[in-house]
Amino acid sequence: MGQDWQELRGGILVTAATADRALVNTGLVVGLRRALVIDTGCGPRHGAELLAAVRRVTPLPLVVANTHAHWDHFFGNAVFKNDGATQFWAHAAAARGMAATGEAQRQEVAGVEPEMAAGEGPLAELVPPTCLVGAGPAVLDLGGVSATLFTMGPAHTGGDLMVGVEGVLFAGDVLEEGAEPQFGDADRAGWIRVLRTLSGMGAEYPQMVPGHGKPVTAAFAAHMADSMEAGPGPARPGLEWGQ
Repeated sequence: MGQDWQELRGGILVTAATADRALVNTGLVVGLRRALVIDTGCGPRHGAELLAAVRRVTPLPLVVANTHAHWDHFFGNAVFKNDGATQFWAHAAAARGMAATGEAQRQEVAGVEPEMAAGEGPLAELVPPTCLVGAGPAVLDLGGVSATLFTMGPAHTGGDLMVGVEGVLFAGDVLEEGAEPQFGDADRAGWIRVLRTLSGMGAEYPQMVPGHGKPVTAAFAAHMADSMEAGPGPARPGLEWGQ
């Protein structure tokens, strides 16, 4: 099954996976000299579909950003490495999380990504970040357009990475549309603080892309914060690592 793109603005696109792949979103930002892929999916099968979809849009060299250290957001990295990508960006805490839990997370994809689950073949390699974002932002010049990579503090995980570009914010699982947020690796109080901050960033980022679900606005971040303050939502069985 192929991946279909939704264009948010010129050269800024998003595509959503199927339910068996956790409905994870992947972003694409196309510059004049290179393109940025935001989250690489659940393993080599999914990653190959995403790469093919990217190549239908652009032949440019690719840079990768992983929004955090959960399997559905970075298990496809090896496919993009095999295509020539050398820069894999993530928050420093996410890099530590990938190193600490990556092998254990393989079990989460046994059904949809058997090669990844078994660690079989070069495209099942766990490819770690090569470029780290710390307390300060990193600006990636893609040629004619720049993407800003930054953290807002612990929230869904201790290493959530935001990617902002020309009015669009890719927020990873800090924003979760159409399903309950998952708290397994979360800092609940920190998450609420981050959501409150996001709720005031609508002028800068009129469109916000969650890790799963349809693009939203800053008002949605406020709604999420209100819901979290009211009490924890139910978890979705079997998706706790990725959601």
